Parts: sequence; structure tokens; C-alpha cells
Amino acid sequence: MVLAIPLPARAADTQTIVVRTDQVVHPNFRGVGFHASWPLHPTTREHFEQVLGKRWRELAPQFARVTHAWAHGDPGSSDPKALEMLAQYLNFMRRDVGTEVYLTTMDPGDAPAGPQRDTYAAAVASDLEYLINSGATNVKYYCFTNELSLRDWADLTKDLPTFRDYQQRIYNELQRRHLDIKLLATDASPVSYWGTLKWAADNLDDITGIYGAHHYLETDDPADMNFYSWFHERCAWASGLARQKGKDFILGEFGSRQYFDKKYGYRWDTCLHYGTPREPMAALQVAEAALAAINGGVYAIGYWTFTDYPDRPGQPYINQWGVFKWATNGSETRAPYYSYGLLTKFFGGPATVYRVEANDPKLRVAAIRHHDRDTWSIAVINRNSEPVKIALRLEAMKLSANFRKYVYDPANVPKTEDGDLQGPSGKVAMQGGELQDTVGANQMALYTTRYDDEPPTAVKGLKVVRVEDGRRLTWEANTEPDLCYYRIFHNGVRIGSTITTEFVDSGPDRYKGQA
Repeated sequence: MVLAIPLPARAADTQTIVVRTDQVVHPNFRGVGFHASWPLHPTTREHFEQVLGKRWRELAPQFARVTHAWAHGDPGSSDPKALEMLAQYLNFMRRDVGTEVYLTTMDPGDAPAGPQRDTYAAAVASDLEYLINSGATNVKYYCFTNELSLRDWADLTKDLPTFRDYQQRIYNELQRRHLDIKLLATDASPVSYWGTLKWAADNLDDITGIYGAHHYLETDDPADMNFYSWFHERCAWASGLARQKGKDFILGEFGSRQYFDKKYGYRWDTCLHYGTPREPMAALQVAEAALAAINGGVYAIGYWTFTDYPDRPGQPYINQWGVFKWATNGSETRAPYYSYGLLTKFFGGPATVYRVEANDPKLRVAAIRHHDRDTWSIAVINRNSEPVKIALRLEAMKLSANFRKYVYDPANVPKTEDGDLQGPSGKVAMQGGELQDTVGANQMALYTTRYDDEPPTAVKGLKVVRVEDGRRLTWEANTEPDLCYYRIFHNGVRIGSTITTEFVDSGPDRYKGQA
């Protein structure tokens, strides 16, 4: 039976958003993701199972920029233990989430041109070969250095032929070993150094498989209305340059404004807005930057960073850029976890990005169609100071479906102790290709059909054993392929989450007087 269901009449002040399904911005968008340095930081099994691994599954990034490092103080020499740990985490990303990886080496160190540089290139290829042979086949791209840094930060911006020489020697080794890893150029940061991409396109394209660069929003206030169009233009330029060569462009790092100064006797590197009243709006700007990049035609995006670096005694450097803190600081989530995290979860690829038109310039909108299940995800950021009624239409498509709606509201950041994303606020029906709704002032609404209403089966085989630290819970593994993680409740209150089948409930004073 076919029913004709009339749409409600549009209010006079309704703003129209049109997804131009006949105009493709990118046919194979990979996704919104993170830079991830945590594979290089040793931690406990519980921290991985209940925080790092659990939150990686929760946010489900389909793209990551990951750090590779040499043995301490000895560039070009592998650290077997660190390499093995890196391989394990890369395999977790591939197996559990399907994350595609761009790998880069921090602090590569300099080798003299000639045979010694060939030896260095062979060491790079050997590490990459080890990772691939260990199952980390999700490593698809590599650049020999971070942000054109060799002896000093970004010093190769003034010596690009040396950058080419390193990349050429590594390329030769990859070819000789038949390793299917593409080299990236130039990894430059900030936008003022993106001119190196043009140099690479003119002088390095024969060995370059993909292009990439970074930018931090140093001079842009979170409430800046001009930022979106400015950043969109820069990403569109870089993506267009790469596309002229038949290649793609990765925004490998980006973030809000940087604080880089001395504090408490330490060199501090963090977001200027973290821990201030401006953090929630900065989180909205991070999501806005991601939409600008998506609409600018980038292949993938990586926010710096997934989690903070751990603070280490005696190390006079603190890096706290994560969407959540490290274990020693309670693993507390920050506001971008709930704005940008919605995008990593629902704007994963492979997907087609379509051009979007909105008749209100303060509406930022991005729309993708996922390839695997033919589902849709559409994000709308309302930069008006008042709520806006929208009529969102898929041009030339008569789709009728129920979209889940998720909301990020800077005035009410939905923080949770164990890092669970906010749940949906409800469902909004699309009828005949059109969806009508209201988006709150300075809020992001994300609409998606990429969900499953079928709950997992109930946990089986639960056992509880009293131990010194509390009670250990164990249960049988759920074998459903789409299971994300387990939530643990005590007296109806959620006390934790984990990706494994064991949890120790060791809250303070929780069991006083109990047998």
C-alpha cells in the first residue's frame, strides 16, 4: 500500500537547506578522526579497556594520524618493544573500528646525504614492513617528518629539496619491497606554510601519493562569524591543488587556539580555551572547522588530539590537547568530545560528500551518504543567536526515513564520567525527501539514519566474586558484530564501561557492612 502523507506547511521564517545530490564534493570521503599518540604511551590494561579502547570504539573514527618514533636518542634505530606495541594498537584500530591510518615520524633526526641517508630510508621501510606484516594493513600513508621539522620545528620549509631527498629515498625502498604505502607531502603547518604544497605539486608529485597539511585557529575567536568561509576557502584550495594531480588532501592536524608558554615551571602546550568558560564554544568552533573542511573537499580530517599526553615526572613538557584527559588526571572528558565526537562517530567513510546550499549564511551544513549501508548523516550548526526553523531537502530524492537527532549545546555540555556520548534527543521524520525541524541558537544538530534500534542480547553468565579491592564481575562475551562496549551498573547507577568481559567494582566505601 502506498500512502501520500502531506508535509506540514512551512512557516514564513523557515530557512531552506538543499543537499545537491547532483553535485559531489568528494566521492570517497574517509572520515572525521584524530591524531593519536597514545599507542606510544605505556598504560595499564584497565585504562585501555575502560578508557582508551572503549572511547575509540565509542567515537569510532574512520581516520587517524598516528605517531611513529625511533629508539630514544637514536634516530633511525627501531625500538622493538615500542614498535610491537604500536602494531598491537594499529591492529585494534583496524579490527575493532576499521580506522585508516596516516603514520608520521616525530623527531626523525638528520642523516648526512648519501649512503647514511639510504640506511635511514631502509630503517623507515623496515619499520613499515614490520607493521604491515604484523597485520596493520590499515597504514596507508606515511611522511618521514612532522610539519616539515628535521633539526628544528618546520626548518625544512626553507630547505624543501632536502625534504624531497628523504622522501625519494624512502619511496625507492617502499618500491623495492613492494609496500603499498603512499607518501604524503608536505604536512606543513600553519596555513602560512601551505605554499609548500604548491612546491611539492610542481617538484615532488612523481613520488607523492597524497597531500596534507595542518592549521590551528590561532587568531580566530570561537564566536568569529568570518572563520568558516575563510577556512573553507583554504581547504578548497589545497584539495583542488591535489585534485589537479589526481590526488587527495588530508587535514592531518587542526585545533582551536594554542597556549604554548611556561606554567608552573613546565613548557605547556594546550588549547587556550580548555578549562575556561570559552571551552564549550571552542568545541562548537572545532565542529564548524570540520564542516568547513568537509565542504572544502578534504579526504580526511584529524583533530589534535584524541587524548592528552601523560604527564611524566622529570619531563618539563606537558601536552594537553585531548578531547579527554589522561588517566593521571582522571580521564575527564572535555567539551569537544561531545561536539567533534558526534562527527567522528557519524561522519565516517567511505562516503560521498554532497554540496549543500543554505539561504541563511549563519547555518553551516555538511551532508554525506555512507557507502556501506546507503545511510545518511547531516550536520547543521546554527550560528544565530536565536533558534532557527529549517526545511532540509535532498534534491531530486524522495527519501522517507526516520532520522535520529543528536544535539550539542554549548550551554549544556552533556559530560559523563565514563565518556559515553550523549544519546539521541529523538527522531525527526523525512518525508518525500524533506525534513523540518528547529535548531537551537549556537547549537549543532546531527541527523542520521546510520543507527540500529535492535538492542543487543542480554548479558549471559554473569559471575560476581568478592576480591580485596571490591567485587570482580565476569560474563560471557557477546558475539554480535556491532557490539560497541558494555556498561556496568550498581544499584541502578552506571559506574563504568569496558570493552572486555571483566570489571572490578572498587568504589570507595561501597561495600561497608556487606558480606
